[in-house]
Amino acid sequence: MAEPLTREQDMLAAELALGLLEGEERTGALRLVLADPAFAAAVDAWRARLDPLCDDFAEATPPDLWPAIEARLAAQGNGDTVRQLRFWRWSAIGSGAVAASLAAAMLLLPGPDPVTVVREVVRAPDQVAVAQLGGEAGALLAANYDPGEGTLRIRAIDMPQSELAPELWVIPADGVPRSLGLVGASGTTRVAVPARLRALIIDGATLAITMEPVAGAPHAAPSSAPVAAGKISKI
Repeated sequence: MAEPLTREQDMLAAELALGLLEGEERTGALRLVLADPAFAAAVDAWRARLDPLCDDFAEATPPDLWPAIEARLAAQGNGDTVRQLRFWRWSAIGSGAVAASLAAAMLLLPGPDPVTVVREVVRAPDQVAVAQLGGEAGALLAANYDPGEGTLRIRAIDMPQSELAPELWVIPADGVPRSLGLVGASGTTRVAVPARLRALIIDGATLAITMEPVAGAPHAAPSSAPVAAGKISKI
């Protein structure tokens, strides 16, 4: 059974849902969405909770005092307070009713544990690409491409039962599918992208999964419609 998220992880999920993260923090959080189902569920829960609060409210410019307040708190070394302050800055977008709703949500969070939590920051490679592949048959997969290594990690979250094997395709702007080989129907598969096809793994291209015979793979062309597909996005 997966361990429950810590308060800091839940706050990170809220910041991602609100669009407050930038740079390496946002990259790390998006990669955590792909790697940790509990964290991904927390992000979705925050979005479902917070998105309706913005309905029918006009956007307003936040006061200029926030940067000065954040800088002073950061200088005092109070990182947790700065994180909470950045979260609360979002309440300035809406009216007093929106702020009150956010306050009620924050009051439901447990108090901080009396321990020091150290979060390792891993520098992500430039222009990491991700994609979520889904289809009407219920297939769901997540993809993460490392251009430095030229490898794709495909995580099969849910796949239909079949005697055939999932085959991964990249479909660039010309609409012609190129096979990247077979992947597992469960767990994570590491796919080494051939050097001649790496230039096709770009923002806006499509990754797709079809069910194919094992014999003869990688195939020259798919023999059936995709059971899952999704657009590549750079982060």
